[in-house]
Amino acid sequence: MNHLNDRISSETAADAFALAAKLHAQRHQDYSTAELMQAAAEANISPEALQEALKLMQAKQIQDQTQRRNLRLMLSSGAVGVAIALSSVWAYSAMSRNPAWSATSSEISAVPPNPSNSDQSRGSTSLPVPPDSPPVPPEDDATTLTGKIQQYLLNPEGRVDGLLLNNKVQVKIPPHLNRNLVAQISPGTDISVTGKMGVSTPFGQEIKASQITNNQTQQTITNEPTPDAPPPSPPTPSDYSNLSAEGKAQKWLVGHRGEINGVILSSGVQVKFPPHVGNQLVDTVQVGDKVQVQGFGTRNKYGEVIKATTLKVNERNVAIAP
Repeated sequence: MNHLNDRISSETAADAFALAAKLHAQRHQDYSTAELMQAAAEANISPEALQEALKLMQAKQIQDQTQRRNLRLMLSSGAVGVAIALSSVWAYSAMSRNPAWSATSSEISAVPPNPSNSDQSRGSTSLPVPPDSPPVPPEDDATTLTGKIQQYLLNPEGRVDGLLLNNKVQVKIPPHLNRNLVAQISPGTDISVTGKMGVSTPFGQEIKASQITNNQTQQTITNEPTPDAPPPSPPTPSDYSNLSAEGKAQKWLVGHRGEINGVILSSGVQVKFPPHVGNQLVDTVQVGDKVQVQGFGTRNKYGEVIKATTLKVNERNVAIAP
């Protein structure tokens, strides 16, 4: 400087030292502790102040590193959360299109909490059941309904294993009730049925019967095996014949979870197929569709039934193999 005796304020001095340090840093990559101590002494800075400044800078560097690491963790966790959310949306969409899956999902989500664990669970967070998920009745909850029998329902061996009522309900019976049922009730009979209701669908609903009453004779058939009744004989190849049929869909048959597992044609022929075949049809079929089928089955006094090996609906081939 030209005037060495000129006085400089402390604020200007601090700025000057900072600028000088920056210029010096541009020419030197790093410094030793001794060099910093010497520079501080020349700048009339106490060693204690320099050491405190170094500690503060080191603590700030550690804090910055921690914040950057936490930010990376948050970003990666967010990506995983987005993936989980997208997969949940896809699963919900698939179940909405398939009544069988929807029913399974409702049964899982509707499991009631255990009252004995309520005190233990007050301090924990649990997932609530969605308000739009209908509760599934317990297994021992029985329903009683009435209706008129339209026709017997058959298994591929030609044995009666159910009833089709005029109210779209399909009554499922266990095999040991076959003989008593055909002896006491027949198509056209008004009956009362008590049992476990299945999932209601646009194609119908099944009830697993525990008791069937002939409302005209008041005779009742209960789901209790008769001790002296011989078990039904197993089917043999001679029980089946190669059959084919064609006609319009008069009634689609469903299982207990609402899955489509068959169709009754306008001719009265019953066509059976596995539920995975019904999954291909659930969004497209309706009453009146043209059905062509080939397979094996039985024709007897109770009706005609075909287990499909080839199937066409509205001239479109439907894959039978899983």
